[in-house]
Formats: sequence, C-alpha cells, structure tokens
Amino acid sequence: MFLSGEKVILRAIELSDKDILRNMINDGEMEYLLGGWSFPVSEMKQEEWIKSIDSEPYVLRCMIDDKQEHSTAGTVILSDIDYINGTAEIHIKLLKSFRGKGFGTDTIKTMVRYAFSELRLQCIYAHINDYNIGSHKLFEKSGFIKEGVLRSRIYKNGTYHNLFVYSILKEDSYGNRE
Repeated sequence: MFLSGEKVILRAIELSDKDILRNMINDGEMEYLLGGWSFPVSEMKQEEWIKSIDSEPYVLRCMIDDKQEHSTAGTVILSDIDYINGTAEIHIKLLKSFRGKGFGTDTIKTMVRYAFSELRLQCIYAHINDYNIGSHKLFEKSGFIKEGVLRSRIYKNGTYHNLFVYSILKEDSYGNRE
C-alpha cells in the first residue's frame, strides 16, 4: 500500500533505500536540525537495520518519493502511536534539494490525513528544536499550532536547547480538509 499526496508517495522502506538512509543519518547538518543523536552508521549496519524492521504496531516508517520524478525526497515517521489516547509523534527528514518546494507540506498533509482517517488518531504532535526555523515554518504552514516549550531538552554542539511542541487535532480545520 502507498499513501499518495499531490506531490508525494509515501511507501515502505526497502533494502534499496540503504544508501540514502545512511547518507541522511550521517549528514551532520541534518542531525543538528533534528532531535536526538546518532553515531556514524556504516553500510553494513544500515542494511542490518533495514532487515530488522518488522511490522511495528506503534511506528509507521515511510520513504517520501517525488511522484513526478520517481526520486526519493526523504523520510517521514509516525512514532509512539497510542491507539487508546489517539496520539502519535510525527518526524520528517527532507533532502536539501526538496526543501522549500512543497514536498514537506504535502508529506505532512498526507500522513496526517492517513493518521486521522485510517488509524483513527485524534492528535499528531511534533517536537522541534528552537533553532530549526525551517521546521517551525513547515509545521505552522501545515496547520500545526505551537503549544509550548520544553526547556533545555536537547543537547547539541555543547549547548542545551529548547524544544517547541506543535500539534494538530482531528477537529482542526486542516485535519478535516480533503
């Protein structure tokens, strides 16, 4: 099954995606923009990780493909899916060449629509580093509302930084648009 937006197709991760995934995780600039941390990943470790992915009921991992060019634009993940409370966290990584061209907005719109209509979730949220201005703009453009600040929650380049919490609810106008 593919999830289809206007510009993107969201699909399962395949072994053939190992190089692009490894390049994204090893990209220091991308890692700085995102929460968490990672160690350098080898080709062998990336392949092992992909082979170890099972159907996880609480995580949905997808590759983002450009519908027209049939090239990979990045990844999007719904994690910590809580079917009782109807919540999940969304994460997105876009390659530089796809940023600012509507791929991020269409990806979020497509994933949120699927989460609300098919997974029957109620709230999708994101944690965004305070200095990641591009992601703030992306999520606000996608209809997410800034709810608050988690103070000094992430450590990057020798300094603690705040995380901003954004969310969108099913009843928000964005969640009900087709």
